Amino acid sequence: MGDVAVGARATRRESTLYGIERVALGLFLERGFDVVTAEQIASSAGISVRTFYRYFPEGKEGVLLLETRRGFDLFLQALRARPPQERADVAVAGAALESVRLLYHPADPELAIGLLEARALYRHIESSNSALAARLIGERVLMLEPLVDLVALRMSVDPLVDPRPRLLVHVADAAITAAWFTAQRNPSLDPIASLAQQLDVLARGFAAA
Repeated sequence: MGDVAVGARATRRESTLYGIERVALGLFLERGFDVVTAEQIASSAGISVRTFYRYFPEGKEGVLLLETRRGFDLFLQALRARPPQERADVAVAGAALESVRLLYHPADPELAIGLLEARALYRHIESSNSALAARLIGERVLMLEPLVDLVALRMSVDPLVDPRPRLLVHVADAAITAAWFTAQRNPSLDPIASLAQQLDVLARGFAAA
Protein backbone atom coordinates (compact mmCIF):
# COMPACT_ATOMS: atom_id res chain seq x y z
CA MET A 1 0.00 0.00 0.00
CA GLY A 2 2.85 2.36 0.81
CA ASP A 3 4.33 2.15 -2.68
CA VAL A 4 0.90 2.75 -4.23
CA ALA A 5 0.37 5.86 -2.08
CA VAL A 6 3.82 7.21 -2.93
CA GLY A 7 3.18 6.59 -6.64
CA ALA A 8 -0.18 8.35 -6.46
CA ARG A 9 1.37 11.37 -4.76
CA ALA A 10 4.13 11.51 -7.37
CA THR A 11 1.55 11.36 -10.15
CA ARG A 12 -0.48 14.18 -8.59
CA ARG A 13 2.66 16.25 -8.15
CA GLU A 14 3.67 15.76 -11.79
CA SER A 15 0.16 16.65 -12.97
CA THR A 16 0.17 19.84 -10.87
CA LEU A 17 3.68 20.69 -12.05
CA TYR A 18 2.77 20.41 -15.73
CA GLY A 19 -0.49 22.28 -15.15
CA ILE A 20 1.39 25.24 -13.68
CA GLU A 21 3.93 25.01 -16.49
CA ARG A 22 1.24 25.23 -19.17
CA VAL A 23 -0.40 28.23 -17.51
CA ALA A 24 2.95 30.00 -17.15
CA LEU A 25 3.97 29.32 -20.75
CA GLY A 26 0.67 30.75 -21.97
CA LEU A 27 1.19 33.91 -19.94
CA PHE A 28 4.80 34.27 -21.10
CA LEU A 29 3.71 34.07 -24.73
CA GLU A 30 0.77 36.42 -24.23
CA ARG A 31 2.47 39.11 -22.15
CA GLY A 32 6.22 38.49 -22.38
CA PHE A 33 8.50 36.60 -20.02
CA ASP A 34 9.97 39.72 -18.43
CA VAL A 35 6.55 41.18 -17.62
CA VAL A 36 4.84 38.17 -16.05
CA THR A 37 5.18 37.76 -12.28
CA ALA A 38 4.98 34.73 -10.02
CA GLU A 39 1.82 36.22 -8.50
CA GLN A 40 0.15 36.36 -11.92
CA ILE A 41 1.11 32.76 -12.67
CA ALA A 42 -0.22 31.57 -9.32
CA SER A 43 -3.49 33.48 -9.75
CA SER A 44 -4.06 32.13 -13.26
CA ALA A 45 -3.23 28.58 -12.13
CA GLY A 46 -5.58 28.82 -9.17
CA ILE A 47 -2.88 28.26 -6.57
CA SER A 48 -1.16 30.31 -3.91
CA VAL A 49 2.16 32.06 -4.51
CA ARG A 50 3.62 29.82 -1.81
CA THR A 51 2.50 26.73 -3.72
CA PHE A 52 4.02 28.11 -6.92
CA TYR A 53 7.40 28.52 -5.23
CA ARG A 54 7.14 25.06 -3.70
CA TYR A 55 7.00 23.63 -7.22
CA PHE A 56 9.33 26.19 -8.77
CA PRO A 57 11.86 27.40 -6.14
CA GLU A 58 13.78 29.35 -8.82
CA GLY A 59 10.65 31.37 -9.60
CA LYS A 60 9.46 31.83 -13.17
CA GLU A 61 12.89 30.83 -14.55
CA GLY A 62 12.21 27.43 -13.02
CA VAL A 63 9.37 26.95 -15.49
CA LEU A 64 11.84 27.15 -18.36
CA LEU A 65 14.44 25.09 -16.53
CA LEU A 66 11.86 22.31 -16.20
CA GLU A 67 12.23 21.28 -19.82
CA THR A 68 16.01 21.58 -19.64
CA ARG A 69 15.98 19.13 -16.74
CA ARG A 70 13.45 16.95 -18.51
CA GLY A 71 15.78 16.72 -21.50
CA PHE A 72 18.72 15.76 -19.30
CA ASP A 73 16.70 13.07 -17.52
CA LEU A 74 15.74 11.59 -20.88
CA PHE A 75 19.41 11.62 -21.98
CA LEU A 76 20.44 9.83 -18.78
CA GLN A 77 17.69 7.22 -19.07
CA ALA A 78 18.44 6.62 -22.75
CA LEU A 79 22.15 6.09 -22.05
CA ARG A 80 21.37 3.63 -19.26
CA ALA A 81 19.17 1.68 -21.69
CA ARG A 82 21.83 1.28 -24.41
CA PRO A 83 23.25 -2.24 -24.94
CA PRO A 84 26.19 -2.83 -22.58
CA GLN A 85 28.43 -4.15 -25.37
CA GLU A 86 27.93 -1.02 -27.49
CA ARG A 87 30.94 1.22 -28.05
CA ALA A 88 30.83 4.33 -25.85
CA ASP A 89 30.67 6.87 -28.68
CA VAL A 90 27.89 4.94 -30.43
CA ALA A 91 25.94 4.62 -27.17
CA VAL A 92 26.23 8.33 -26.36
CA ALA A 93 25.18 9.39 -29.88
CA GLY A 94 22.24 6.99 -29.83
CA ALA A 95 21.16 8.17 -26.40
CA ALA A 96 21.40 11.83 -27.46
CA LEU A 97 19.16 11.19 -30.47
CA GLU A 98 16.65 9.19 -28.44
CA SER A 99 16.44 11.85 -25.73
CA VAL A 100 15.74 14.60 -28.25
CA ARG A 101 13.20 12.42 -30.06
CA LEU A 102 11.33 11.80 -26.80
CA LEU A 103 11.53 15.48 -25.89
CA TYR A 104 9.85 16.46 -29.15
CA HIS A 105 7.57 13.41 -29.33
CA PRO A 106 6.92 12.38 -25.71
CA ALA A 107 5.38 9.00 -25.01
CA ASP A 108 3.18 10.57 -22.33
CA PRO A 109 0.47 12.77 -23.95
CA GLU A 110 0.49 14.91 -20.81
CA LEU A 111 3.99 16.08 -21.64
CA ALA A 112 3.04 16.99 -25.21
CA ILE A 113 0.59 19.64 -24.02
CA GLY A 114 2.22 23.03 -24.23
CA LEU A 115 5.11 21.77 -26.32
CA LEU A 116 4.48 24.13 -29.25
CA GLU A 117 4.06 27.03 -26.83
CA ALA A 118 7.37 26.17 -25.19
CA ARG A 119 9.16 26.02 -28.55
CA ALA A 120 7.78 29.42 -29.57
CA LEU A 121 8.80 30.89 -26.23
CA TYR A 122 12.33 29.49 -26.42
CA ARG A 123 12.73 30.97 -29.90
CA HIS A 124 11.75 34.35 -28.49
CA ILE A 125 14.08 34.05 -25.50
CA GLU A 126 17.01 32.87 -27.61
CA SER A 127 16.70 35.97 -29.80
CA SER A 128 15.84 38.56 -27.13
CA ASN A 129 17.17 37.41 -23.75
CA SER A 130 20.71 36.12 -24.13
CA ALA A 131 21.31 35.97 -20.36
CA LEU A 132 18.38 33.64 -19.83
CA ALA A 133 19.35 31.51 -22.84
CA ALA A 134 22.85 31.20 -21.37
CA ARG A 135 21.33 30.17 -18.03
CA LEU A 136 19.35 27.38 -19.71
CA ILE A 137 22.41 26.08 -21.56
CA GLY A 138 24.68 26.44 -18.53
CA GLU A 139 22.23 24.56 -16.32
CA ARG A 140 22.34 21.62 -18.67
CA VAL A 141 26.15 21.60 -18.81
CA LEU A 142 26.31 21.45 -15.01
CA MET A 143 24.07 18.37 -15.00
CA LEU A 144 26.34 16.19 -17.14
CA GLU A 145 28.52 14.48 -14.51
CA PRO A 146 26.22 11.43 -14.03
CA LEU A 147 26.54 10.83 -17.78
CA VAL A 148 30.32 11.06 -17.50
CA ASP A 149 30.30 8.38 -14.82
CA LEU A 150 28.15 6.07 -16.98
CA VAL A 151 30.45 6.47 -19.97
CA ALA A 152 33.56 5.93 -17.85
CA LEU A 153 32.01 2.73 -16.50
CA ARG A 154 31.24 1.57 -20.04
CA MET A 155 34.85 2.27 -21.07
CA SER A 156 36.31 0.81 -17.84
CA VAL A 157 38.38 3.94 -17.22
CA ASP A 158 38.74 6.56 -14.49
CA PRO A 159 37.31 9.91 -15.73
CA LEU A 160 39.68 11.75 -13.37
CA VAL A 161 42.62 10.31 -15.31
CA ASP A 162 41.25 9.54 -18.77
CA PRO A 163 39.74 12.62 -20.47
CA ARG A 164 37.66 10.66 -23.01
CA PRO A 165 34.44 10.02 -21.02
CA ARG A 166 33.94 13.66 -20.05
CA LEU A 167 34.99 14.95 -23.45
CA LEU A 168 32.62 12.54 -25.21
CA VAL A 169 29.65 13.58 -23.08
CA HIS A 170 30.32 17.29 -23.45
CA VAL A 171 30.85 17.00 -27.21
CA ALA A 172 27.52 15.19 -27.56
CA ASP A 173 25.85 17.87 -25.46
CA ALA A 174 27.45 20.53 -27.67
CA ALA A 175 25.89 18.79 -30.68
CA ILE A 176 22.50 18.94 -28.99
CA THR A 177 23.01 22.65 -28.31
CA ALA A 178 24.12 23.30 -31.90
CA ALA A 179 21.07 21.44 -33.22
CA TRP A 180 18.85 23.47 -30.88
CA PHE A 181 20.26 26.77 -32.13
CA THR A 182 19.89 25.61 -35.73
CA ALA A 183 16.25 24.69 -35.12
CA GLN A 184 15.62 28.05 -33.43
CA ARG A 185 16.97 29.86 -36.50
CA ASN A 186 14.96 27.63 -38.86
CA PRO A 187 11.70 26.45 -37.21
CA SER A 188 10.77 24.40 -40.29
CA LEU A 189 13.82 22.19 -39.78
CA ASP A 190 13.35 18.82 -38.09
CA PRO A 191 15.39 19.16 -34.86
CA ILE A 192 16.02 15.41 -34.70
CA ALA A 193 17.39 15.37 -38.25
CA SER A 194 19.50 18.40 -37.38
CA LEU A 195 21.02 16.59 -34.40
CA ALA A 196 21.64 13.48 -36.47
CA GLN A 197 23.57 15.65 -38.93
CA GLN A 198 25.63 17.23 -36.14
CA LEU A 199 26.49 13.81 -34.69
CA ASP A 200 27.37 12.45 -38.13
CA VAL A 201 29.86 15.28 -38.64
CA LEU A 202 31.46 14.45 -35.30
CA ALA A 203 31.62 10.73 -36.12
CA ARG A 204 33.16 11.21 -39.57
CA GLY A 205 35.33 14.17 -38.68
CA PHE A 206 35.18 17.73 -40.01
CA ALA A 207 37.55 17.03 -42.84
CA ALA A 208 35.27 14.30 -44.20
CA ALA A 209 32.02 16.27 -43.73
